[in-house]
Amino acid sequence: MLLLDYGGVCTPSTREFLAAQDQDGCPSLVAAQDATRPECRSVVARARAAGICVAIISNEIDRSWAASVPLLAEVDHVIACSDNGLLKPDRRAYQRALMVTGSSADQVLFVDDEPENVAGARAVGIEALLFDVDRAGDCWAEIADRVIGP
Repeated sequence: MLLLDYGGVCTPSTREFLAAQDQDGCPSLVAAQDATRPECRSVVARARAAGICVAIISNEIDRSWAASVPLLAEVDHVIACSDNGLLKPDRRAYQRALMVTGSSADQVLFVDDEPENVAGARAVGIEALLFDVDRAGDCWAEIADRVIGP
């Protein structure tokens, strides 16, 4: 199973959006509903085509907003930690993800751009990859290799 953080992994991070502002302070990256990284959409589609469960876990997703985000309709599960207040890196957030997806910890690759969230997943026995937003393309290639294969 592939378990992905949303902001920073599937979409550019806040830092990336701020860095992409033009001289007038207007974001030059598309900050609309779908700012999904192209590599993300490709890997998600390939994983699902291979029969691999893909889930998004995020502390910030709001259910009313999520219905309008195309990527969130393309994955098997969306786990909004704010639904119950069990936020990453609390171990119970990852345990909930395992329960929702029906996966065991040893079947999961979790990807997040925050070191403390990666450590939280590892603490419950989930393999975790720290996503480097400065090397997003390389990170997505590594995720594809680990989950789908070369």
